[in-house]
Amino acid sequence: MNKEPLINIIVPVYNTEKYIRKCLDSIVNQTYRNLEIILVDDGSTDSSGDICDEYAHKDARIKVIHKENGGVSSARNAALDLCTPGGDLVAFVDSDDWLELNMYETLLEQIYLYNADIATCKISIEYSDNSRIVHKKIKSNICFSVKDKEELIKNFLNREIYTSSSNDKLYNLKLFSGIRFPVNQFYEDNYLVLEILLRAKKIVVGCDSCYHYRQNNNSITRNFSRKKFRDALKAIKHNLNLLKNTYPLLLKEAFALRYLTYLSFLDLLVFSQQSDHIRLSDKIRMTLKGHLKHIINSYNMTLQEKIAFIIVVYNTDLYKVLRKMQIRVLKREGY
Repeated sequence: MNKEPLINIIVPVYNTEKYIRKCLDSIVNQTYRNLEIILVDDGSTDSSGDICDEYAHKDARIKVIHKENGGVSSARNAALDLCTPGGDLVAFVDSDDWLELNMYETLLEQIYLYNADIATCKISIEYSDNSRIVHKKIKSNICFSVKDKEELIKNFLNREIYTSSSNDKLYNLKLFSGIRFPVNQFYEDNYLVLEILLRAKKIVVGCDSCYHYRQNNNSITRNFSRKKFRDALKAIKHNLNLLKNTYPLLLKEAFALRYLTYLSFLDLLVFSQQSDHIRLSDKIRMTLKGHLKHIINSYNMTLQEKIAFIIVVYNTDLYKVLRKMQIRVLKREGY
């Protein structure tokens, strides 16, 4: 290796003054030092922007962009446009999350070991009560090349070893040539992840380091948004079109994600007391009821998921009780 590759780390920042110092400390103290850290203050109204400037004054590797609020995609795109020409790699971090200090050193080692375009690590979901869920089922350091990419995409669609998050990965910057995150759209990662995956020649998954994702303990009751629902379905439609032209045999796996998206949003709706949400919940339940036979016969859904579909369609009160119990059990066991 003639030179240490430059890793561009992109951090969108919006009103995270309570958490951003922990995030930035975990980045600037990485064991791998050749970093360009681009902080995008996306119109914060708290002290987050000032904290970004404070860190930039202390560390010459940090650049700060202050811009009007435009959302995560807008912030990431602004930083991608600023990445140093000839920069080798790129990574994304949310400003309320934090990293293991060896994360990028570990990911970079795997990229060079396998001559890969993408390396991913494990995710630890952190709750404010200090409980956590770690994706334990992901095996370490599995390399997929072009000849077996179909298997990796199938695993991704089955939600097994390749997540839809942008943040648990280190990418060859060239993968983003001519591609940017969709602006004014939720689920921007879901929209882009498959397109980037299709471009990559080799991918290493499950590296033994962790990205710590901060999750609100009350996420089960977080607000439902019709736009989020529409955007999630739009991302799935986009991915279906990509697969139709590349791996048409995987369309069944991808199509199952539409049902799971309905279930995910229905999970939010059944905990809502708003009358318009109740009407939409009933409409979605009837839609799922009409496709229940296909859902039950799907081979890339777990038995637990199929049971959840049946219960939520026929008895939402029972579903709410069992769902709360499930969350408590998962957090207690660390899954």
